[in-house]
Amino acid sequence: MDNVDMMAEQIADLIRQASDDETTPGDRVQLLATALGLAVDPLHQIELLMLVADTAGRAAHDAAGRALRGEGRPGGKAATWTDIGSAASLTRDTAFRQFHGGEALSWAPGARGVRQAVRRSAAGEAR
Repeated sequence: MDNVDMMAEQIADLIRQASDDETTPGDRVQLLATALGLAVDPLHQIELLMLVADTAGRAAHDAAGRALRGEGRPGGKAATWTDIGSAASLTRDTAFRQFHGGEALSWAPGARGVRQAVRRSAAGEAR
């Protein structure tokens, strides 16, 4: 068995471990990230990157829920949406909407470096 076959087998094993129902969301991210680090084929890397991104968002959603319940927090004090938004570099409103409107928390486009130009009419300019 050559190194490529061993790597493919190891990657498949990491993906299987990440898919196990017993695996915590944070551990899933780590397992998939390890698999990504082993992948050589760019298309396989893209596939794993997408899995890591989705899994990381779900792990963030899970962590936000635990923070809201005060699990693992000092004194069992529940986190506020401001606390969660700050930890995720989001506004509290964005964190709240993403938590309740979807399965994952993700960074706002501006925080990811995505910029959209907004053209505003100058005073007196016709549209």
